[in-house]
Amino acid sequence: MSSRPRAAWAIASILCLLAVLTIAGLSIRELLALPFRETNDRLHRESSPLNLDFLIPGGTYVDPAMTVGEVAKLRFRQPGHHMESLARQISTMIPDKYRVASALALYLFWSFLFVTFFRVFTWMRYSVAFMASLACGAAVYYFMPDPVLGRADDGAFLLGVAALIGAARWRSKRKKA
Repeated sequence: MSSRPRAAWAIASILCLLAVLTIAGLSIRELLALPFRETNDRLHRESSPLNLDFLIPGGTYVDPAMTVGEVAKLRFRQPGHHMESLARQISTMIPDKYRVASALALYLFWSFLFVTFFRVFTWMRYSVAFMASLACGAAVYYFMPDPVLGRADDGAFLLGVAALIGAARWRSKRKKA
């Protein structure tokens, strides 16, 4: 296959993807603009297997003028679990420097576990195992609960590892040249 049909195929694929994403976005926007109570009542009358009851937060009055999007915002804005709110309250009582130090210790702990695994069970060199373990530790740290509230520390670990790996690759390519 020459380069022209490949380019045409790639452009057609991208255009199809954009069309599907646009249609999905417009459909979701229209769905979220529907009146909530009227839509949910109609689904109940028709005995639909799927209704919108799961979006109603407990103890909340749903006004007849509210849309599906507004009710969904109410539902997902509230903390989902009592343990999460308890952890948030306890975390705010701990001084910032201790929370940051414990976050760094947690990240280094996961990275240490990964470097140990890579060196014991694979034939990786130390440098490759170290970089891979830092990346895996950052990924695990990103998805697990941590003492620092928010996503700033998670992003900092991921970006720091990406910068470190990029600098190491640049240095090795520069050495070879």
